[in-house]
Amino acid sequence: MHSNTLHLAKQNFKFSSAHFLIFNENSAELLHGHNYRVKVDISYPNESGAGDKGYFIDFNVLKKIIKDYCDLWDEHILLPEKHPDMKYQISKSGKNYDIHFRDRFYSFPVIETIWLPITNTSVENLSMLMAKNIFKKVKDLGVTKICVNVEETEGQSASSSVGL
Repeated sequence: MHSNTLHLAKQNFKFSSAHFLIFNENSAELLHGHNYRVKVDISYPNESGAGDKGYFIDFNVLKKIIKDYCDLWDEHILLPEKHPDMKYQISKSGKNYDIHFRDRFYSFPVIETIWLPITNTSVENLSMLMAKNIFKKVKDLGVTKICVNVEETEGQSASSSVGL
């Protein structure tokens, strides 16, 4: 099967988030932030290509899906829910997460914190999560594969692919 690929890398495909990486049982980064940039490649079968319309899909449909996903993580603290050393509970007020990570304690507003179903908030995991979730939204449009690249700083990124 032959396929075609659309490449989307718009200026507004970005999100600013705080996180820290956990390296091993004794070492982790300090909490810090990045201005992440996102690029997405969308593959579809050659047979469904341009067809009578002269194009596969309206770019605006894809751009909205990608931008909406970036907006979910924008201006939030991203934390790895599945890391065994990450313990948290809702504060008595119900407005904050009281978080214990090894010898550290954080209290973050619930509305500013996103718990991700991963063990580490690396660009590898962020690109994988984004690829899986965006693919769920576009596969019914005829998309057979997507590749999402998440760049945390210029020249430092990871890509993940998901497809049929």
